[in-house]
Amino acid sequence: MDLTEKISGLPGAAPLDGISDAWHWSPNPRFNFFAALTEDGKHLFQVNVMDACDQDLVRALLRFAREHSREATAPGRFLVPITGFSHPGYGFDTLASVPPGVHGYLAREHPDLHAVAYAVFPGYRSEFSGAESEDEARVRVRKMLRPTTLGREPVPFLKMRYDNTRTKSRSTGSERGLATLPVLLQELALLQQAPGSFVEWENRHGDIWQARWDDGLRLQGPSVPDRPADSDGLLAFAEKTVAGSPSPA
Repeated sequence: MDLTEKISGLPGAAPLDGISDAWHWSPNPRFNFFAALTEDGKHLFQVNVMDACDQDLVRALLRFAREHSREATAPGRFLVPITGFSHPGYGFDTLASVPPGVHGYLAREHPDLHAVAYAVFPGYRSEFSGAESEDEARVRVRKMLRPTTLGREPVPFLKMRYDNTRTKSRSTGSERGLATLPVLLQELALLQQAPGSFVEWENRHGDIWQARWDDGLRLQGPSVPDRPADSDGLLAFAEKTVAGSPSPA
């Protein structure tokens, strides 16, 4: 398949100013699609944007992706974070690349293009472990990270499980599952006066902590011996372990 011919032939597709071998098309006023050839010309990098669209940011994304083509298209990985990306006016510090099958771009309309397209979008280093399974990557990209929204806030990588004897709420199964920081902080706050309850969480580095109520709040984890913790300190500590550098609770 000649990718240049194929992309150029899409309805409304036109060359993207300022970057070679790149195109832009818009199927309706809310959506803007962009694609650029990889360095070797064998694959595509695609950026999809909903609503507010900053084409300068998109160009920067496509250039950065092309400069890191080999890493961005590395086989066997389902969500590849590449640090060092930035653009004026945004807090992003990472570009993420997602292989076909994990993203759904072009899958129904143009399956032949989907098969060679890597979705790329700007992100934050705290959002990626770099070792996501295919299922985890699919959930992160399609349900949690909102990659088509350029003005989004960070959604740090987090896995957790919990059981609360007072609220009768608990996670499903015995494994830690993907979650969001607000859910973690809420469940930690609900540990108060809940004997036998616990919250266990894992950050992008694979570090695991557990807080529980045992005649008071207690915390244990990497380099943290089992010890008492106060509620406000516990919440601040948990947030830092997920979204930044941890400090003592």
